[in-house]
Amino acid sequence: MPKKQPTAAKRARAAARTGAKYTAALRQAAGPHLPPHLEPFDDQALPEGERLVVDCLRALAAEGRPLPVRMAEPDPEVVEAQARAEETGVRPQWRRWASVQAAVDGYVLRETQHGPNRSGYTQASRGPRVPVPVRAADGTVTVVAMPEWAWLHEGRWIWAHTGWPVETPGQIVDPPQEFSPAPGLRWQVAVWLDLGHGGKVQGEDYGGSTSDWQTVGWCTSRDDARLIARAYTAHRDHYARADVIEHGTDNGVVSLTTDTYLPAPDAPERPRPSTAPGPRPASPDRAEVPEPAWYQPQDHPPNSSLVVWTGTGWRTLAWTDWQTGMIAQNLGIGAGGPYEWGEAWGPRHPDRDMHDWTQEGRELHSWLPEPTHQECTELIHAARRAREDALVVALADRGGLTREQALARLTDGGEAYREVLDVGQAVISRALHTARRALPEGESRTAVRHALDDLMARHLLPADAARIAVAQLDTEVEAQRSPEVTAWCRKAVAEYIAPSPDPVAANIDGFHPRTPDCASAC
Repeated sequence: MPKKQPTAAKRARAAARTGAKYTAALRQAAGPHLPPHLEPFDDQALPEGERLVVDCLRALAAEGRPLPVRMAEPDPEVVEAQARAEETGVRPQWRRWASVQAAVDGYVLRETQHGPNRSGYTQASRGPRVPVPVRAADGTVTVVAMPEWAWLHEGRWIWAHTGWPVETPGQIVDPPQEFSPAPGLRWQVAVWLDLGHGGKVQGEDYGGSTSDWQTVGWCTSRDDARLIARAYTAHRDHYARADVIEHGTDNGVVSLTTDTYLPAPDAPERPRPSTAPGPRPASPDRAEVPEPAWYQPQDHPPNSSLVVWTGTGWRTLAWTDWQTGMIAQNLGIGAGGPYEWGEAWGPRHPDRDMHDWTQEGRELHSWLPEPTHQECTELIHAARRAREDALVVALADRGGLTREQALARLTDGGEAYREVLDVGQAVISRALHTARRALPEGESRTAVRHALDDLMARHLLPADAARIAVAQLDTEVEAQRSPEVTAWCRKAVAEYIAPSPDPVAANIDGFHPRTPDCASAC
């Protein structure tokens, strides 16, 4: 029989007699291997029977053997739910919960349908605490007070608030098996999100989720994955562990945890990122940030990417599911970080305001770090200058003019002439929208979207611009507007595609008085 170790409470009381604060000494006596929100189990005030249970569990853990676990009869609602599932042939998709009760020979688990957010629980009262003995490497056993809830994780019952196996507490279980989402993305970064706050154990967050593993992202190299994993545990936060997992080339069926990172007990607070000095580099072209060819089927692939500036160019660091901002924050992108500049790119859903989530390529979602007000103002002015310059270049190229002549035509024509060009551009864009919406999701529809972007941002004409514009006017304008307005719109399209050598002789608006309300009608 091993020698009985003094409890954490006894060691804390002994430290308090020397002048140390009891609460701080109690936490220090629990050992640095315990999460900070777990309290040592003080069994001195327990009745004799419950204290016997604690002593027996401590003795079992001191022997270094797994703690026995047995299942009791489940709650009736669990039996009814399983029976309904068997009748309908549908496998239950909910998480399997169990309420844990300590006994002298181990633990008794009773399966329930609902976990910590069952009725009758409040934020301050999360139910009874269960004694859990944790054996350190030197053989020291510390009994901690754990909430009663456990859930089934890949065939093993684990404590819901720490991720420890019920039979062998002390270390978080490995992440669940996942599959590589695309060829080349063989390195997975997974973190254990610990929802303990303010020195108390919280069973769930505001959405009802419990502490659990979550995949941060997927990388093409081990070095990138290790960089992200280290960043998640380098500072004081709610991440209790980060793993780097290598997947095989057979669609990720074979996986192996290669690196594990734990936060240091004295980890510092995470500093706020600051913008690096100097101008922000221009965003990459859409061709530089393509989307991988996902394995099929992929209902929700991790199609958001974190793109970082290496000093000489852009490259994709990780693919994730809308966690680019969190990865950038933990990495400390900005001045003093591993990368000074970054961008978050994600899927583009241009018709989402109509509840149509058809994806058409990818788009820039945010700059990293977040630009200041002054930088935003400069970016807006730069975008306006780029659009104006593109209009001048397009007018000069299509009209056989010099840059100075194109600028002079825009100045002489004034707002009326610009409105003619805007109407011509709008008719072509409506024709592209009509063609785009008639296509299914895929490369063809995305190609039309790119043609539309080039038209609106750089005034680049699509193939057969005149033909599709005329067809668009034939189908929509004649049925809705007068023939005079239709004729004026056709003239605007012609001027936008091929500017007249002599706008005065061609009777172009801006160079002569025009018929009222034609532009507003078109």
